[in-house]
Amino acid sequence: MRRLFSLFLVVVMVLAMGGASALASEGGYDLTMWLFQDWTVGRAAEIWNEWAEGYIAQNPSVKSITFIGKPDTEIVSGFLAGSGLPDMFAIQFLNGKRIVENAKILNFQPYYDAASEDWKSAQNPAAMRDLMSNPEGVCWGVPFTANVQLLFRNTAVLKACGIDPDKYPQTIDELLEQFEIIKQHGYDVLPNLTANEWITATFVAGNPDLKIGWEDGQTTITAEALTPGYEILKKVGQYAAPYTFLDQAATDAFTGNKLAFTLFGPFYNPNLEAAAKANADFTYDAIPCPSQVAGGPYSAAYGNEWCGGVDSGDQGRNDAIAGFLAYITEADQMETFCRDMARPVMNVTAMQRVTGSADAPWMLVVCNQIISNCVNQAVPFRCDQMWETGLADDMYGLFDGSIADAAAAAANSVSVVNENQ
Repeated sequence: MRRLFSLFLVVVMVLAMGGASALASEGGYDLTMWLFQDWTVGRAAEIWNEWAEGYIAQNPSVKSITFIGKPDTEIVSGFLAGSGLPDMFAIQFLNGKRIVENAKILNFQPYYDAASEDWKSAQNPAAMRDLMSNPEGVCWGVPFTANVQLLFRNTAVLKACGIDPDKYPQTIDELLEQFEIIKQHGYDVLPNLTANEWITATFVAGNPDLKIGWEDGQTTITAEALTPGYEILKKVGQYAAPYTFLDQAATDAFTGNKLAFTLFGPFYNPNLEAAAKANADFTYDAIPCPSQVAGGPYSAAYGNEWCGGVDSGDQGRNDAIAGFLAYITEADQMETFCRDMARPVMNVTAMQRVTGSADAPWMLVVCNQIISNCVNQAVPFRCDQMWETGLADDMYGLFDGSIADAAAAAANSVSVVNENQ
C-alpha cells in the first residue's frame, strides 16, 4: 500500500486543482534533478535509479528522471545564477535561505496537507519544522538525510606509530598528542582543512559553552566560547599536509597508508570501503572527534540535507515533481538509503527500523552517537549566513598562521555573524 502513496497524492492534487495541464511530448515529462556528486556513483546511484524506475512505473505522466551530480558549491552557485535550473534538487539546510531567495521554489505545503498521516508522522519533526518555519508560510520541500563530521582514522598508520586504535582520545589535547607522535614517525597527520568552513569548525564546536542560535537579533555565540576552539585551530594547523581534505591527494594518501586522519561527513565512507576491499593493507575506522573537555560535546556540528523542486508554472509538472519527492521520502525508500549507505535519514520510521536491527551499519551507529551529543547548525531559511560561514575567514587565518590573536579573531567573528544573519 505504501508504494501507491505518491501516485495517489498526485491524483488527489490534480483533481483538487481542476485537472493537470497537457503532458510533455511523447507521453510524459522528462524531469531532471541535481544531486550531490557522491549520490551519483556506486550504490547511491543504483538506489536513485531504482527509485526513478519505481516512480515512473506508477506514474505515466513521467517519462524519465535524469540525475546530475554536482558539488554542493555548484548547486548553490547554479541557484544564485538563476538559469538552467533543474526540476528537483538536493541541498544542505545551511544553504536554504540562499536557495529560496534566488529561485521560485515549489511550495510543498499543499502536497504535505494532502499526504497520509503515516507519511507525515514518519518525517523528522524538527526537520519539518525548519522547512516550514518562514515568513512566507510555505513548506520548502522534504527532509532527507542528516550530516555530521567524523574523524576518520587510518588504523594501519596508528599501529605503525605505536598508537592503540582501541583507545580513543577523550579530549582534543589527547588527540593532539597523537598528532605529534604521528608527525615524529614521518607520516602526514591530517589534510589542510581550510577548503570548507563546516569542516574547519569541527575543532571549534566541542565546547559546552558554545550556544548556536539567535535571540533578539543577535547570535548567542560568544567570543569567550569561540576562543578555546580558535586556540586549538592554531595548534592543529601546524600538523596540516600541503593538500586539502577535498583533494584526491588526500584520499590517495589516506588509503595508501601515508595519512593518519581526515575529517569528512559519512558520505565519504563508500570511497573508503571500496579502497579497503581493493587493498587489505588499508584499514580504517571513524570516531567522534573528541570534545575540548572530558565528557563534553563532541567536536562536531549536526546538519541536514533536504530535497525540493523548482516551480515550473505547469501544474502537471509540479504534481509530478512533488509526487517524486513524496515517494523517495516514504519509509521504505528511506530505509534502503539509510541501511545501504549507512547514512542517518530524516525519516524516523526508517531510522527506527535500521538502528533497531542487530546488523545496524557501524557508520550509522557512530553518526547517531555524534548527533546525540553535538551542536546543531541552527535554523535555516531565516539567516543569510550560517554560523560556520561567519567564522570562516578567522578560522582559516588561525589555521594557516596568518592570524595570531585568537581572542581578537573570536570577537571579530561574532561581529561578522551578527552583521550577516
